[in-house]
Amino acid sequence: MENCLEQVAGKSVAAQVMQGSEQITEKTNKKKVARYLKGAVERLDASIDEKTRNRVMQNCGYNCAKKNHKVIDMALERRKKCASTDDFLKAEQEDPMKGTKLVREGNTLYQFYTPQSFTRPMRCYCSLFKGLPSEDTVSPTYCNCSKGFVEKYWEAILQKPVIVNLLQSAISGGKECKFAIHLQ
Repeated sequence: MENCLEQVAGKSVAAQVMQGSEQITEKTNKKKVARYLKGAVERLDASIDEKTRNRVMQNCGYNCAKKNHKVIDMALERRKKCASTDDFLKAEQEDPMKGTKLVREGNTLYQFYTPQSFTRPMRCYCSLFKGLPSEDTVSPTYCNCSKGFVEKYWEAILQKPVIVNLLQSAISGGKECKFAIHLQ
């Protein structure tokens, strides 16, 4: 997040938003990590305009897609087994992974994540929020990271650009996460 902040908003904004990050390590308990990150997103919301902060988080999602490419690679393997994109989408709708759902309406896909119903229930698809207490919510700004990930996921599978809209987020109070993927 810090690198994306520096690239998009500058070092001073990054320093303000990431204040206290040096206290977070791989050994920090999950609740403390989640609470810290919630605070960082609140500082982000207070520091820069909506368009810029959404771009910061979307860039984080692009980076996450590069680092965590295994999910995309597995989808690409499933795609190879289908004769066409339509066959792939139909197969994904008929046999979704636990906690997910895909609905197609014309040239729009609606992708749903229900993290509470995953094999290991979570508050958010992002592991950084595993320790977030159930009464806490997080600004939807953070979920632009997932929007970026979803964009890269579908662009890899479809081999063409897509436009993604974040419609609802479980971590910010919705029952599930919902994205609209507009096929071009």
